Amino acid sequence: MIGTAALSPPLPDHVVKEKVSREDWIMRGVLLAIALFLTVSILLPLYSLMSKGFEDKDGNFTGLANFTEFFSTPALSYSILNSLTITLWTSAIVLILAFTFAYGLTRSCMPLKSLFKGIALVPILMPSLLPAIALVYFFGKQGIISSWLLGYELYGPIGIVMGECIYVFPHALTIMLIAMAMSDARLLEASEALGASKIKTFFNVTLPGMRYGLVSAFFVTFTLVITDFGVPKVLGGKYNVLATDVYKQVVGRQDFEMGAVVSMVLLVPAVLAFFADRIVQRKQVAMLSTRAVPYVPKPSKGYDMAMLGFCCLVGFIILSVLGMAFFASFIKFWPYNMTLGLDHYQFDLMDGGGWASYFNSIELASWTAVVGTIMIFIGAYLVEKSKG
Repeated sequence: MIGTAALSPPLPDHVVKEKVSREDWIMRGVLLAIALFLTVSILLPLYSLMSKGFEDKDGNFTGLANFTEFFSTPALSYSILNSLTITLWTSAIVLILAFTFAYGLTRSCMPLKSLFKGIALVPILMPSLLPAIALVYFFGKQGIISSWLLGYELYGPIGIVMGECIYVFPHALTIMLIAMAMSDARLLEASEALGASKIKTFFNVTLPGMRYGLVSAFFVTFTLVITDFGVPKVLGGKYNVLATDVYKQVVGRQDFEMGAVVSMVLLVPAVLAFFADRIVQRKQVAMLSTRAVPYVPKPSKGYDMAMLGFCCLVGFIILSVLGMAFFASFIKFWPYNMTLGLDHYQFDLMDGGGWASYFNSIELASWTAVVGTIMIFIGAYLVEKSKG
């Protein structure tokens, strides 16, 4: 009997590579152009920034002298601890609030879910300065409910945490809603069928299934808070953080070298949080299943009313902040002249360019949105569709 190996044709000595088509070369060329643009617009300015941290004012290389000066100056080095303290407190509070809010929207039969979801996402449209300014009208020295702070000062860590919580809440909520939507209802049904209590099901099924969403929300919140400038600038007072130290060094003292050092120190935790979030997202995507069954909550009057009450409270706080900022813009001179008027909207009578600055901002934002969206779409499409 003749062996099969004797009848088979001999294998080639080398692997035949697939021919690259003209379309693939075009895709690679466009990707290369996008990479060059990102290099020029991001990496080169970043290199220029980082190099300043190793030079003196005359441009001479000084090694780690600027970093030594930074960590030996108490006022500057304390900013690291202050930034981490603010960031961790804000992240913890926001995660609890966002988790509970998302849990009410996805795991209860409370009414008006779409309305509360829309209200909760309103702060994502606000600049961080807006909730900070609104809190000044509420809890500042001339605020309408300043006594509610029980003698504590708004300008400092308390005010920064309050403002940052409002600012980053919708970002954490969005991640929580996605994580809960990915949960498989069959796991919850199996836990109930085995006789597990609701508390045991929550800690053994719900939380483990959302662990990557919670971690991702933490890192996103961490990055947003530690790099934010608006809230600490308005409510920080004498409580220094890294974001405001950069402004003080560059704008106040014209010390670009020390400003570069502070920027790099600020960049380290933000970059670490970014890469940690990428790793967590990959693990979360690996857990996804196309056969997952969406959870359909069952009516429970007491539980539904409790979730409705919590969502009403959070929604009221968000709308109050937005409403106060809107109302205060019409007050002539708070709190001495509470007459309503449009004096503050006469931008042409103020410094800073008047209405021209406003329309310039809209124009720049529009061009950035259009060009950025097109570039990101093309880049993402080519990365997924091109070969090699």
